[in-house]
Amino acid sequence: MSAVSDLLALQETDLALDKALARLSEIEAALGESDELTDARRVLDENAATLREARGRQKDAEQAVEDARTKAADVEKKLYSGVVKNPKELQDLQLDLKSLKDQLGRKEDELLGILEAAEAADAENAAAQETLDTILAAWGSNQDQMRAEKAEIEPEVARLRGIRDSQAVDVDRRLISLYDLLRDRRGGQAVARVERGMCQGCRITLPVSVLQRARTGVGYVQCVSCERILLLN
Repeated sequence: MSAVSDLLALQETDLALDKALARLSEIEAALGESDELTDARRVLDENAATLREARGRQKDAEQAVEDARTKAADVEKKLYSGVVKNPKELQDLQLDLKSLKDQLGRKEDELLGILEAAEAADAENAAAQETLDTILAAWGSNQDQMRAEKAEIEPEVARLRGIRDSQAVDVDRRLISLYDLLRDRRGGQAVARVERGMCQGCRITLPVSVLQRARTGVGYVQCVSCERILLLN
C-alpha cells in the first residue's frame, strides 16, 4: 500500500473518531439538569412560596374572623342576658354590637378574597408540580439513554484511537505533520481522491501535469486549489 493510501486509511479512522468524540461531547453536555428542568423547579419553588404566603394570610384572616365573631357573640349575649338594665348601657352595647358585626362582615369579606387567592395559588402550584413531574420523567428517560449511549461510545473511541496509533506508525513523520495541518485547515479531510481528473475535495479539474505526477505513485501530490493530498486510483 502506498503512503497516500495509508493516509487515506488513517483519515477514515480519524473521521470516525472525530464523529464519535463529537457525539461524546454532546452527550456529556446533555448530562445533568437541563435549562427546562431548572426553570420548572424555579417556577414550582416560586409558586410554593406564594402558596405558603397565601395560606399564612388565610390562617391570620380566619383567626381575625373568629376573634371578631367571639367578641360580637359576647356583647350580644350580654345585651340580651337581662343583666344590664340601664338604658344608656343598653344603647352602648347595641352600638358596640353593630360596630363589631360591621367589623366581622369586613373581615369575612377579606377572608373570602384571601381564600380565593389561596385556591388560585394552590391550583398554580399543582399545575407547576405536574409540569415538573412531566419534565422530570422525560429528562430521566433521556438521561438513561444518554448514559447508555456514552457507555457504548467510550469503548469505541478507545478502539479507534488504538487503530489510529497503529496506522500512524507506518506513515512518514513529515507526511503526518502535513496531514495534521491540512486536516485542521480542511475540516478533517486532508486526503482527497481523484476521479475523472477532478479533485473530490474541492471539485476542480486538475492540470494534466499534476495528474501525471500523481500517476507515478512516487511521493505525494497536492491539489493546486485546496492543497489536499491527492490519491489517484
